Amino acid sequence: MNKIKQVQQAQAATGRGDNPFLNAKEEWLERHGTYIAQAAQWRIAAILALVLAVLSLSGNVYQLTRNRIDRYFVAVDDLGKAVAEKIRNQGGNTPEKVVQATVAQTIVDWRTVTVDKELQKQMINRLNLHVAGATRGMLKEWYGQYSPYEVARQGRLVNVEVRGIPLPVSQGSYRVEWTETVRNLQGNELSRQDYEAIATIELIPPQTEEVLLANPGGVYITNLSTAKRLN
Repeated sequence: MNKIKQVQQAQAATGRGDNPFLNAKEEWLERHGTYIAQAAQWRIAAILALVLAVLSLSGNVYQLTRNRIDRYFVAVDDLGKAVAEKIRNQGGNTPEKVVQATVAQTIVDWRTVTVDKELQKQMINRLNLHVAGATRGMLKEWYGQYSPYEVARQGRLVNVEVRGIPLPVSQGSYRVEWTETVRNLQGNELSRQDYEAIATIELIPPQTEEVLLANPGGVYITNLSTAKRLN
């Protein structure tokens, strides 16, 4: 009897009863409870770190997708001297004069034929940087039939003179007129013909430095319809 009382007193002192399952649970919690708490804390820390990483990555992606290029358009006089300077950011519009000059230069680059192969190559490359959509397909077909290198090899050179500033005929479309003079290698005039075209343009602000240097105005001719004019 005394032994039973001693056991009961010992159990009461340790806070344990005579239920072996409860005793085992308490023993397990005493041994592993600290590890469980630490594991829970590590899981919370890992989740917080993952959330911060996702937020940081999202911010980096947003910064990369933003257009952070500022475009500068410099006005010049007839002698090429800068007379004014104005900054345009990605939200600004391309000046009308830049659009008109791009349309005119595109016609010159497209129709000119010269014996200087390097100059001819530069004009073709510049032309490719200012066309898109249906115009690109049309020019591919054109050069397949009328290679400027082959025309020059046959002794015919073409000089292009744009007549006046291309004028807008609707929203995003410009009418341009020019005269083509064909000469032989001795400079003798062989023929002269007037042309006109309606050029439809699209403005796409440059997204990279390479595009900014090649096409700062972001002017692309997406459709080009040409016709001969009656002399």
